[in-house]
Amino acid sequence: MAKYLQILELEEPIARLKVVHVAGTKGKGSTCTFAESILRSCGFRTGLFTSPHLIDVRERFRLDGLDISEEKFIRYFWWCWNKLKVKTGDDIPMPAYFRFLALLAFKIFSDEQQVDVAVLEVGLGGKYDATNVVKAPVVCGISSLGYDHMEILGNSLVEIAGEKAGIVKKGVPAYTVPQPEEAMSVLKQRASELGFHLWTHGN
Repeated sequence: MAKYLQILELEEPIARLKVVHVAGTKGKGSTCTFAESILRSCGFRTGLFTSPHLIDVRERFRLDGLDISEEKFIRYFWWCWNKLKVKTGDDIPMPAYFRFLALLAFKIFSDEQQVDVAVLEVGLGGKYDATNVVKAPVVCGISSLGYDHMEILGNSLVEIAGEKAGIVKKGVPAYTVPQPEEAMSVLKQRASELGFHLWTHGN
């Protein structure tokens, strides 16, 4: 992702963006939607990036609670596509589908001046996800963990929790829900290593 961010000149804009970053197996999309709604009701201007979409890809990109307009989507899509097409080739191929959509989300939320806070849902896993280029999110959340995408994330909850916990950064507060013991131990170890407080809700 680093090369694509350089091509699109998104490194500094992303660094300025206030981000709520959420990973998990179940409920991460709902968590993002609720978080965005709460922030908006408190007067913040919001951006929301989730997946997958049901009918129209524009559902993945919401500004102040509304799907991005067709006009804006087309403008940002082609701006990113054309710039990447010129700079990519044999050494750096065009980004895969989800990576491109994540880049598009970062461009939209960085350019739209009304976005105070961007809420990002991880696509797959966490540590190596395309959304995990934000170095200093405002807060991170990890929803309910379970067995999913085991061929990629690992065959145990310990491995899966390790991948999901990869979104959390040093000193950044993080929230989770009650987890299976083996998963929670991984999250607590990560909190200890990086020096952040892990808040647990839902007991």
